[in-house]
Amino acid sequence: MTPPIKDLLPRLTPILKNRHEKVQENCIDLVGRIADRGAEFVPAREWMRICFELLEMLKAHKKGIRRATVNTFGYIAKAIGPQDVLATLLNNLKVQERQNRVCTTVAIAIVAETCSPFTVLPALMNEYRVPELNVQNGVLKSLSFLFEYIGEMGKDYIYAVTPLLEDALMDRDLVHRQTAASAVKHMALGVAGLGCEDALVHLLNFIWPNIFETSPHVINAVMEAIEGMRVALGAAVILNYYLQGLFHPARKVREVYWTIYNSLYIGAQDTLVAAYPVLEDEQNNVYSRPELTMFV
Repeated sequence: MTPPIKDLLPRLTPILKNRHEKVQENCIDLVGRIADRGAEFVPAREWMRICFELLEMLKAHKKGIRRATVNTFGYIAKAIGPQDVLATLLNNLKVQERQNRVCTTVAIAIVAETCSPFTVLPALMNEYRVPELNVQNGVLKSLSFLFEYIGEMGKDYIYAVTPLLEDALMDRDLVHRQTAASAVKHMALGVAGLGCEDALVHLLNFIWPNIFETSPHVINAVMEAIEGMRVALGAAVILNYYLQGLFHPARKVREVYWTIYNSLYIGAQDTLVAAYPVLEDEQNNVYSRPELTMFV
């Protein structure tokens, strides 16, 4: 290549500050391509300098620029190792702007995906100990994206993050519980059928008290987490949680339980048949199901 990459890259960094959005986006893409294909021609210190430059790009209005930036972080982490890049990103969770933090959490998850989660999780979980809402929410959001991206690989890490999610699901802050429920959903969907049921039932016990939340975002996250659990644990397990509240004397309680039961019924109607309780026949109604009980 002429000019050689080690000379080309320092000349690209001023172009990152170009006001034109198309120029910015293509420049970031080019930096990512270089990090992917020819990282060894550029010293690690130069890559770290570019990382700091790229953090500014996370504030861009155009989504394409933010997406290109996040992907480039993944390539750079793959090239020079995740530690330094991760330190930069975790530091960025302390900023005030929400858009910046959300993009940072996606970048952390992509770094975890490209460099294997075990390189990122210890630092990420350690960061949760910082007593600051933004940082803790950022860590939980990163975990949510992380489990969404790694899918089946999550089974190796589910036991490691369970205590952290426990803590978040008991937190007084609504957003903590919401984001943790979202992480549990992705985790449950990723490890369905891989033998992690004990950890999932444990987490379900922490999610269940949140079904009476009134905030639409929280209740949405909780319902989705329960749907994820239905896929991973089976509808019969979830039905045992529902039966206790379907005929509760308080209408508010009944409404919540019937809402959840209806979504369970829509999602796994056939599985529920075997799990329904056995009722005795009455004068007018026959409840016996010989086709199910003849083998018992």
